[in-house]
Amino acid sequence: MSFALDLQRFADTTQRRMSVIPRKVALELFRRVVMRTPIDEGRARGNWQAGVGTPPAGETDSKGGSAAIEQIAAEVESWDAESIAIYLVNNVPYIVPLEDGHSGQAPQGMVKISLAEFPDIVETMTREGE
Repeated sequence: MSFALDLQRFADTTQRRMSVIPRKVALELFRRVVMRTPIDEGRARGNWQAGVGTPPAGETDSKGGSAAIEQIAAEVESWDAESIAIYLVNNVPYIVPLEDGHSGQAPQGMVKISLAEFPDIVETMTREGE
């Protein structure tokens, strides 16, 4: 009986980790993108939006990263990583030039740099989840 209980505890722990770790990874990746976005008036940084299942359309009135990260965190929390996609979008018309380095504040972009760190983010979040 003890082996069966140990096996069940292992399965329960693994299942919890499989639902928590993808959320932690997504939130950290998205947070890095937001915080690396250059600030002039704050409009580009404030327009990062997450969407579960469907990418958000349109722009927001947010300026700065705090409101964007709050909205993103709420979407990530509701995300079922096993069955549906999550999107991070920015719909301001000049986001692609910013990503391509047209700002001295982020000459290497925001998304490219953050995606390059993805393996390290996964490793860190997995280790923290142990």
